Amino acid sequence: MYKLNIQNKQRFLNEYWQKRPVVIRNAFPDFIDPLDENDLAGLAQEAEVDSRIISNFNGKWSNTQGPFDDFSKLCVGQWTLLVQSVDTYLEEAKQLLESFDFIPNWRVDDLMVSYSDLNGGVGPHVDQYDVFIIQGRGTRRWQVGENKHHDTIQPAKNLRQISGFDPILDEILEPGDLIYIPPGFPHNGVALKPCMNYSVGFRAPTQREMLDGFVDFAQARNLFNQRYSDPELDLRDSRFEIKQSEIEKMKSMFSQMINSVHFDDFIAFYFTESKNFDIYNTDLAEDYSLKQITELLDEGVDFQRSLDVRIIQQKIRLKDKFQLVTWINQHRIEVEPQDQNLLLDMLNSAILNNQTKINYQNGLIFNQILTRLVNTGGWYPDID
Repeated sequence: MYKLNIQNKQRFLNEYWQKRPVVIRNAFPDFIDPLDENDLAGLAQEAEVDSRIISNFNGKWSNTQGPFDDFSKLCVGQWTLLVQSVDTYLEEAKQLLESFDFIPNWRVDDLMVSYSDLNGGVGPHVDQYDVFIIQGRGTRRWQVGENKHHDTIQPAKNLRQISGFDPILDEILEPGDLIYIPPGFPHNGVALKPCMNYSVGFRAPTQREMLDGFVDFAQARNLFNQRYSDPELDLRDSRFEIKQSEIEKMKSMFSQMINSVHFDDFIAFYFTESKNFDIYNTDLAEDYSLKQITELLDEGVDFQRSLDVRIIQQKIRLKDKFQLVTWINQHRIEVEPQDQNLLLDMLNSAILNNQTKINYQNGLIFNQILTRLVNTGGWYPDID
């Protein structure tokens, strides 16, 4: 298990989160890398894994997308291998990501892992999302500049950099050190020794991205079919004029959609989309009956939490009270108020089995909730 050594997390949020960069020394005392460069290269050979190699050879940048079957031609000069969403493939990487649990889970995106050869890096650039970068084996020099406009360049396909910046932070990170960089702050990391780095990225969708998702959500459910109407239509000076009152009416139509309960559902649906849902036992998702789950429990089968499980809990108002609703991998589940604590305990358990079940008085409710968890794809039976 990894434990993040930030003494006062609320102070960090107040003083640094989305405000200014900071280096936290010994954030992970006695840090042990969850994988090495050979493990990372093995992941980068898989078709479903998002990976790339960025190199600078004789002053020329290249950016090559994986999967890779031959590294020798690409790992030349000053190079870096990067693999996205390693937390969805490796339990130890998932544990490292979960050590940042003081940030709401719905904001967390993934753990990107990189290996850089001597002097390797991806060049000076700007990210539009928060990032924590953990220093693993080796050392890296980080420079961070002011959050202001910087000219963008593209030295290779799909590789966006900036022409340069004046550093306000210039530090060398050792194993276990951590740097936090808010959105918009230019930064550049250069490996002083061959090194591993672990980048915790966060979700920050644009308005357009969310609008696209909302449209898809509404179309799939045949929502919002009210048509524009104008029974109060009157004459105007020009037939080409659209009146401000008519524009306001259309704005009101949009407002009704945003303020509906459907939009609340969409938010939970949108942020619980699983990245690698197809790599688990999803052919059985939503096919398990309570009887089947009960039989598997009685046989001593363990139910393991998928590495890519996405969970959101919402408090929604029903008449004069609030009710807690849980979304798992875009599936909505509800339990009775008296069973909410049991559900929360189960959500926090990496393994559920009959031994877990005996800790609770109502075994039937345990079985019923487990059936729902399995049918979301969030947990799966560990059957050889």
